[in-house]
Amino acid sequence: MHQFRSRFAEVRLRARTARRLAATLVAIAACGAPLRAQSVTESTMPSGAPSLTPKRTLTTGAAPGCALPVIGQTPAARRDNAEARRLAAAGQEAALIGDQAAARDAFARAAVLNPGDERIAYDLGRAHEELADSAKAIAEFCRYLALSPAGREAVDVRDRLQRIVPVAAQRGADDVQVAFRLGLALFDDGSYEAAIRAFDDVVRNAPTASEGYFNRGLARAANGSRAAALQDLEQYRANAPTVDDRVQVGRAIEVLRRPVYRPGVAFARSIVPGFGQFYTGHPVRGVLVLAAVGGATGLAFTQQTSTTTIAYVDPNGAPAPYTQTTQERAFFTVGLGAAAAVTVIGLIDAVVSANRSQRGATIVARRSRSVGLGSATSTLAVAPWFDRRGPAGVTATLRF
Repeated sequence: MHQFRSRFAEVRLRARTARRLAATLVAIAACGAPLRAQSVTESTMPSGAPSLTPKRTLTTGAAPGCALPVIGQTPAARRDNAEARRLAAAGQEAALIGDQAAARDAFARAAVLNPGDERIAYDLGRAHEELADSAKAIAEFCRYLALSPAGREAVDVRDRLQRIVPVAAQRGADDVQVAFRLGLALFDDGSYEAAIRAFDDVVRNAPTASEGYFNRGLARAANGSRAAALQDLEQYRANAPTVDDRVQVGRAIEVLRRPVYRPGVAFARSIVPGFGQFYTGHPVRGVLVLAAVGGATGLAFTQQTSTTTIAYVDPNGAPAPYTQTTQERAFFTVGLGAAAAVTVIGLIDAVVSANRSQRGATIVARRSRSVGLGSATSTLAVAPWFDRRGPAGVTATLRF
């Protein structure tokens, strides 16, 4: 009977423990999902700091050889002009009989009256091409693509540009795209110095593409060259395509203008008392630290002179007292200890100030890191089990 009661009590105890364990594991499982969801969206950027990511598309002309559109300038609107229609018809008739010069003149006058008509731009480009005036033909074909990128003659226009645009210009446009993609890959890999050199090629060969300045500015900021990054972002803001973009870049520029100090440099300069405070922009503190260390050091090396009369009896039994003068530094240990303590306090203050200056000083968005208990697809299953002849327990299964 006693053994039965003991076993029954043991089963009740273990069952109670199992229920508590099950409740705990269920609570952990219930809290795990929100925690994991939070960790996915958690950002390493400080609150309120601008978070910029590199531009993934390089703005180029409508085709190789075409210049970039001017920021804020919209294509001309089509005008319903009877004289322009008459001149366009006359130009087409002249082109049919082979008088390309007359056709060119008629199309040019029609383009002045109706600059938004893409068909007139196409016909004028054809006329220039027939007259072997490649530069003007390229200009008109590019104007057609700006007016109607997906128009009926768009494919033909691009084919003609492939033929008349110089090979060097086409190859240069391809090289710019390759350098831009290379810079993005290096930036994503954290090789900021190499990314800067790649974006240098983009800026050099496509100075009107503002994305080159933007991405180079981010790479320079990530590499610690804040002054150079500031220049690039200011150049980009002058040609930013949208108001929101200008506002976001403006916030980043304000962050870059704030002074930022390196903790390592602050530590090294603090070896000389007060210089760490001068470096981190606290000259008053620097003067106080320097004065305190100087005063404590002066106190440590201050000498005190004391005179002592010593009684002496000579061999003849006659008293012959004499005076002994000693010099000592009574506050040597205390002074050096105080100087060392102030130096260490100044060093800590300089390093803390340098670290504080770097809070919110980065403008480059960084990838989030998971801090949860597991991935979003992990599951936790809890199931109690009982044995009639033995104790009860809980089975927990974690799948990930």
